[in-house]
Order: sequence, then structure tokens, then C-alpha cells
Amino acid sequence: MRGGAAREFAVTLAGGNVRAYTALKVVFQMEMMIGEDPGPLPAGNGFVLERRDPSSGVWRPVELRVANDVQPHFLFSGGAPLAREAMRTERFRIRAGAEGPIGSLPLMIRVVDTTAPPSAPAEQGVPARTSLAVAARRA
Repeated sequence: MRGGAAREFAVTLAGGNVRAYTALKVVFQMEMMIGEDPGPLPAGNGFVLERRDPSSGVWRPVELRVANDVQPHFLFSGGAPLAREAMRTERFRIRAGAEGPIGSLPLMIRVVDTTAPPSAPAEQGVPARTSLAVAARRA
């Protein structure tokens, strides 16, 4: 619901038994929503996405890319290492702000290896992907 409470979710990264990763980053994207009113849409389709900082417990803003194409893995930077056979869970929350279009879309979630070369195959540059259904409606 627009202006309602945030919905929390977790992304668990599980390193396989083949290799360690030096920099994995969880990235988010959704397609553009069609607004009821003419004019520009609010940033992030009016959604607010945050990540919980595990050391302080504080929720911090996370980039939510809104586009109808997919950003290549080699344009991302940052991320954190994940050792072979290790696991890490990152907590996020998303909420529909008071302003913005109504409707539902998938929130695309990708785990990007930011150290993979531009020529890397898709499976190497983005070793995991999933989506989460999100909706915004009026009260």
C-alpha cells in the first residue's frame, strides 16, 4: 500500500565448493511503472529500498535501478568477498512511498561478481538471480 509499512526480505549468498568470490554485490532493478498522472514519475517508481547494516543495525538506502533493460555486470563496482563454502545473509526492506503509480511488478534481484571481466559469460558475471513480487495500491 502506498505510504504503508515496509516489507522485509533477506538474500542469502551461499558460496559453492568450487571457488571463492572477491566481490559479490546484490543489485536491484524494476521496470518503469505507468503512472496515473502525466508527468515524471518519482525516483524508484516511488519505492524506497534499504539494506540493514549488520554492524550497526541501521537501515541505509540502496540503489533501485528503474529501467527496461539490464545493466551489464561489468558496470557495477563494490561488493564484499564470499569464501568458498561460506554463507552470508543480507537483510533488505522495500516500501511503496506515498506518491507514485499503482500496480505490481517484479523486483529483480541479481548477485553480481563485480570482478568478472567484461567478456565473462552471463553465468560468471551474474552467478545468481531471482525476483520478488512487489505491489503498490491506494489505501
